[in-house]
Amino acid sequence: MAQEKIGGEFGAGILNKKSLTPENTTYRIISKSVSEYHFIVPFDLPDAERVEVGQIFSVKDYDQSSSRKLTFLARVLDVQHGSNYDGNWDTTIKGTQFFDRDQIFNRVIAEPLGCVRDGSFRKSRTIPTKFSPVSRAEQEEFQFLRQVMGDIEIGYLRNGSRLVEEIPVALHSDSMDHHMGVFATTGMGKSNFMKVFAASCMRLAARGKSKFGLLIVDPHGEYILGEGRKGTKGLVHLSRYSSSLACYSTDYKNCQMPQVEEFSISFSEIKPEDVALLYNWSPPQMDALEAISRTFDSDNWLDEIQDGEGLARMVREGFKESTIQVLVRRIKNLLEKNAYIKKRSSLPNILANLQNGNVVLVDIPRMSDRAELFLLSVLSRYVLEEYKKEASDGRKNCLITIEEAQRVLGQGSNTSRFESIAREGRKFGVGLCAITQQPKLIEKQLLSQFNTLVVMGLGDRNDRLQLEESAKQDLKSLDIEIQTLEKGEAVISTLGIPFPVPVSVHKYEHYLEHLKAEKAPEESLTSGPGFKPFLE
Repeated sequence: MAQEKIGGEFGAGILNKKSLTPENTTYRIISKSVSEYHFIVPFDLPDAERVEVGQIFSVKDYDQSSSRKLTFLARVLDVQHGSNYDGNWDTTIKGTQFFDRDQIFNRVIAEPLGCVRDGSFRKSRTIPTKFSPVSRAEQEEFQFLRQVMGDIEIGYLRNGSRLVEEIPVALHSDSMDHHMGVFATTGMGKSNFMKVFAASCMRLAARGKSKFGLLIVDPHGEYILGEGRKGTKGLVHLSRYSSSLACYSTDYKNCQMPQVEEFSISFSEIKPEDVALLYNWSPPQMDALEAISRTFDSDNWLDEIQDGEGLARMVREGFKESTIQVLVRRIKNLLEKNAYIKKRSSLPNILANLQNGNVVLVDIPRMSDRAELFLLSVLSRYVLEEYKKEASDGRKNCLITIEEAQRVLGQGSNTSRFESIAREGRKFGVGLCAITQQPKLIEKQLLSQFNTLVVMGLGDRNDRLQLEESAKQDLKSLDIEIQTLEKGEAVISTLGIPFPVPVSVHKYEHYLEHLKAEKAPEESLTSGPGFKPFLE
């Protein structure tokens, strides 16, 4: 196409390599449709000006009828080698040089995001005028995002590899009972994201602006004091907002800290369905477990089934004595190995903190997977049952986090309680935050209930495909970008923000120092000098 020629009339003055600087680089739209824009750039741009997948460019246009400026935004999906010729001319050698270097260029393929007019963003139903100027979008062209961002700040807007530090990325508290998923392979920053998320929630709660309580059950000891590496910090280090953090632990050493309470649950709070998660039961044993709730008092069944009369009652129900003895032996083993099962309970205080909008951290290091699922089952069932009761005035919603969520939301998992929260929890103000490395293992219908997706680096194509098919916003075109995300980078799809937003998540330790240094409750995180993102 003559219009695409670099060295001819179209290219003159537009793609002059000598004039290319971050401030004045301008290209031109040459094609193609409402769903895809093309423009061309020199094939040998300096590193500072290379076009990257994920970058957002602005297309300037002019509405003749209203005399108003239009700005179309487009995200780069792919960059391809191109030329003004077909065939193999570019592999034909003349001396030591290729022919016609001035006919070589890169074709940039971009996806339209929408149109900004008079500071308001809307989806675009038309295309910009051909040859409209294209340049890298800058801070002023993202100002409309400030109007649609939420209140839980987690990072800065990212434009390719560049940060737009004037535009914070923040999730909406109102969306949290609609469920959130955090997806990334190992080492891509899931734990860092959750600490930043929790710290932002603590900040809101301490200032009386929290709309939900956050429950974090941490089986790895990452959140309370950090990950054990030198220089890492945990939630207890955010002393400025400690009034909005309630910490409980099953670890004796951690309980020695003044801000950490010993975690416990009572016998009456354990149900047979919780015990069912601990072992692989035979069909007769499973039948016996299900019969317990109709045979014994719901508050005292653990004591009653262990005495002789309890055994006799189950035998009269038609179960073999050997089957009941297996149940009793395993129940005794449960009570002996889990010292946090006592006569008293932490659950009422945990519930009160959640309903007041605080962050609750339950630290359970060195537990087996099944023991962790048992405790999480008791906790989540208790919270859901209490939230199903008539709502009290001033009660806040809550969000329950689940690490390695594929264990309880995968196909064939014996954890219907978590599925019920995913399917109907929002009706009662209870949301799930599923954290996993393998979203492909989560049942697709359940994943479709999640309205906020935080997608970090995912190398497995099947994982990305599962999210693409379940997301409320279209993620299919972002497959290459998601593959190339660096540690701490994410694409966030959520309610209230009009397109999937690229973000660089704050590194928690830097974020912590900034929160400590805030001068006034009204101060925005971006009003002072920027702090370092999650880059190493």
